[in-house]
Amino acid sequence: MALMTDRPGSSTMTIALAAPGDGRAAVALGALAVSGHGAAPSALAQAIDTHGGQVPLPFGRGRCLIARIGGTVAGMVYTTPAIRWIQEHPPAQRAALVHSLVEIELLAVAESHRGQGIGTELLATAEETARSAGSHLALAKVRIGAFATMRWYRKRGYTIAAQAEPVIFRTRAGFESCDDGSDGYQLAVKTLQPGVVLRRRSERGSSMLVAEHVASNPGNR
Repeated sequence: MALMTDRPGSSTMTIALAAPGDGRAAVALGALAVSGHGAAPSALAQAIDTHGGQVPLPFGRGRCLIARIGGTVAGMVYTTPAIRWIQEHPPAQRAALVHSLVEIELLAVAESHRGQGIGTELLATAEETARSAGSHLALAKVRIGAFATMRWYRKRGYTIAAQAEPVIFRTRAGFESCDDGSDGYQLAVKTLQPGVVLRRRSERGSSMLVAEHVASNPGNR
């Protein structure tokens, strides 16, 4: 299913799963997101060319969404389950954790199409897909010091975790936690399920972000 958006003064934009053959264009855009800090993997291009926008992974699937304007690839977002986090758990628990977290691995818009809200719509579409699958949190790793990127995520409802600050959340198996891995990035975090908010708590001199369920107010009924 494709999302179609009419945008004043421009052609209709569509957002849909990447199709087989889109790998080169998707990864070329993805390289913009990691410019100067590595390269978007050619293996991803090959996987998209073979499987389209649903890429088989060790746990679950990666999803690549493509934004097109007038037939031109204008943006992309690639999301995955939190593979490394899942691998930290016992094998018997891993399958149940696939949809707990969604990681925004790559999000990029072609320079000629920036400032038109394409990145926002790609992100919102990816979030809705993850929400429907039961994901609790969306995570994006932002390089330390990338303040413009942090501001962009904040404006879209994300909280920026401090360096090495843990994020606590509830799954069907109980409470879980994750952090940035102390690898030069900070986490941008957003709750996806209704009635859940992210709050910063302090305990014994350390802070943490906690996803908390908000009790309904009988007075508002």
